[in-house]
Amino acid sequence: MATHHEIIGEEWKERSRELAEWAMERMVNRKDVWGQYSVLSPDERRRLNQKYKAMTLPRKSMRGEDMVTLDKLTRHFASRYHHKPQIIGLHEKSKEDTSLWLGIDIDCHDYNSPSGEDHARRNLQTAIKWWKEMQSMGYDPLLIDSSGKGGYHLWIHFAEPAPTQDVFALAQHFVSTWEENNLDEEPETFPKQLKPGSLGAWFRLPGLHHYIKHYGRVWSGDDWLETPWLEGHAAIDAILQVVPGPPPPSVDVKQEKHVRTTSRRGTKEKSTKKTAQQRKQHFKRSKRAVVCVDLDGVLASREYSTGKGEIGEPIDGAIDFTRELHETADIIILTARISAEIKKSKSKTASAKLIKEAINQVKEWLDKHGFAYTRIWAEQGKPVASAYVDDRAVACRPEEGGVGVFKQTQESISKLL
Repeated sequence: MATHHEIIGEEWKERSRELAEWAMERMVNRKDVWGQYSVLSPDERRRLNQKYKAMTLPRKSMRGEDMVTLDKLTRHFASRYHHKPQIIGLHEKSKEDTSLWLGIDIDCHDYNSPSGEDHARRNLQTAIKWWKEMQSMGYDPLLIDSSGKGGYHLWIHFAEPAPTQDVFALAQHFVSTWEENNLDEEPETFPKQLKPGSLGAWFRLPGLHHYIKHYGRVWSGDDWLETPWLEGHAAIDAILQVVPGPPPPSVDVKQEKHVRTTSRRGTKEKSTKKTAQQRKQHFKRSKRAVVCVDLDGVLASREYSTGKGEIGEPIDGAIDFTRELHETADIIILTARISAEIKKSKSKTASAKLIKEAINQVKEWLDKHGFAYTRIWAEQGKPVASAYVDDRAVACRPEEGGVGVFKQTQESISKLL
């Protein structure tokens, strides 16, 4: 029989694509970097005395090539405990120093100590107080029980990217009262501090905790209820229904560098546009170019495919590729999986049945993962198109590049063979 935690995990997994769509629109300030938690083996935990490893990805030499994609976001929201979770965080600002959201992290690292329960209680009191104040300012804030052990995340989402210095000032408006609210340490804010040109910090997305067996619960605001926290589908609905608010008040004066106080002992720490999918749904398709895109090796991984009977997992970035392409062109998805069977077929009726079955199989897979496309081609040969995208194709344009192009083509063919 499934445990409560397992049931909640399946609900997050079931809604992971919806949440990825939401995050891509409302949370991604930049796609070229992100944060990720690495799960350590028991041996590494003992040797390093750590429960996890936090990394900023990709490494500098790969930036601009590996990006934040719908697949990465989906894997985050679908992560389950003991199933190699891929927990990620997103950076607080864009390259242009704008931010789509404000985050506040109220930690409770000493939950298991004698004073831990009291620490968690004071954290919650302050989190609810700030949540109510945010509401009074016209925002629709998210308060998430992030750890189940006294840690809370507060979020404000903005309808349009706002200047990061203004978002930082709004965050400081709240956390500057941490001592008078009787917190043990000053909460971290995202943005953390103003430093033009820097990557900034990243903040973990809602969902599974990176090392605790806990999925984030959302504060309902109904504190008169015995259980005012929303879980699973109810929590996900609350997240997806958040109404982005107005930009924060403008800050005219230059902010001084903020140094966060991390404990009462005085220790210091240096401190909108629619989605491609939404635009696609309303795009007029008349007089558009046609692009033929191969299924296996371009959209679906050959590594996880067993041939005609199974389609591999989506290749990272492929869903985003089709959605962006579909904004300007019609897409024909090409599959040659049944070409050999069609050749052997003894009648047109049998061939038509094979083609229909192949198209239905591909359509189900494309729709399940959220690909954008116009139609599917499973017949012999290739359909007429303005361009062809194929992992086995080799481009050769001697009229543009001269005779040297043939040598480059030969080299490309050799690599493929």
